[in-house]
Amino acid sequence: MKPPDEIVAPPVIDLPAMDRKIWWRIIPFILVLYVISILDRINIGYAALTMNAELGIDPFTFGLISGIFFISYVLFEMPGNQILARIGARIWLSRIMVSWGIIAVMMALVRTPVELGILRFLLGAAEAGFAPGLILYLSFWFRKEMIGKALSVLFIGIPVSMVIASPLSTFILSRVSWFGIAGWRWLFVIEGLPAIVLGCAILLCLPELPEKATWLLKEERAWLSARLDGKRVQNETETAIPFARLIRIPMVPILCASAFLVGLFLTGLLFWIPQLIQSSGLSGSLMETGLLVIGIYGFSAMVMYAWSRHSDCSGERRYHVAIPFVFATVFLIALALPHGDTRIGFLLLAGSIAACYAAYAPFFALTLEEFPPDLRASGTALVNTIASVGAFFGPVLFGLTGGQIDSLAALQLFSLLGTALIVCAVFVSRDGRNS
Repeated sequence: MKPPDEIVAPPVIDLPAMDRKIWWRIIPFILVLYVISILDRINIGYAALTMNAELGIDPFTFGLISGIFFISYVLFEMPGNQILARIGARIWLSRIMVSWGIIAVMMALVRTPVELGILRFLLGAAEAGFAPGLILYLSFWFRKEMIGKALSVLFIGIPVSMVIASPLSTFILSRVSWFGIAGWRWLFVIEGLPAIVLGCAILLCLPELPEKATWLLKEERAWLSARLDGKRVQNETETAIPFARLIRIPMVPILCASAFLVGLFLTGLLFWIPQLIQSSGLSGSLMETGLLVIGIYGFSAMVMYAWSRHSDCSGERRYHVAIPFVFATVFLIALALPHGDTRIGFLLLAGSIAACYAAYAPFFALTLEEFPPDLRASGTALVNTIASVGAFFGPVLFGLTGGQIDSLAALQLFSLLGTALIVCAVFVSRDGRNS
């Protein structure tokens, strides 16, 4: 044993400085990738404002075409995340983006609803595993005290993409008709090309793990590698999907049920919100529709970030999921009650959207914490897969209601969703008390 004067003290890590380096190297680029993915997923909702009439697509068919994306997404999501964990995030995320970008651009060529449905199915297959892959990748870099904030900025990409999509898509629809080609076709081209470019850029911009980040000090790389599970996830993830082990984890049923409901509600609205606003009489033009969408999702982004930071600061997850679910229930039940004013209905719907987004980052932080390293890839993908199942039914169910915010069928749907969310809130919080 060395004499005391020869013992080398462990290096002192400047945690705030290290966190800032990781944040600014990883988060902005990841956020841009996620925003592009959501744009290419939801731009069909804006294209529908002029595309549906040209192709002869009725509300139910549009809901089916929008939702069919999630059938292939569900089929390939869990295998995709297993592959990502085994071969590395950089290569797999790059492959995903380039392939979906090509398919997104090809949607400009469709001539029939059947062709559009086929390409939507292929788009889902190409993008499968992207969202859970990004969630898993962030867990390789951020400690428990930071992961909620990191996830919140990632998920802010959903409302931010709506804020961007609204003015961009409505501008393209109303102003771009180059070479006599309809604006909705240019919409798919202009918003699809960035995915191809950024997919190639992933290979240059994203390091695989902290130990490979040359912009971190040697001591910082060693400190992070000893405390984060990125290497263990890659080494211990099984080739086959361990369903038997996953379903034995106590929180899995309630995580899956909650993910299903939030996926159904939020994703259904992503596709339908432009048409719901336009049909409600609140908007007199495409640009006004875009501005109202910006208001809803801009507010949601601010609420999501603030609530997720509070979850990180307190270190609490379950009640940070349950409380927003309660608020969403109140807004949805109130929306289902007679109020006689479309503007009140619009505000209640906006409140329910913001409440569900507030739960998003704490929910997935909780999900990551519930699974050990060897099950984290498959577990995260399982929960996100169930959310994608809900996301398939969302557009279809809204299509069955006729796409009217105040129709009887829509109000009944909102009421059922609110009731189911309050049940999930009870079970999430009860599990927290018993743990």
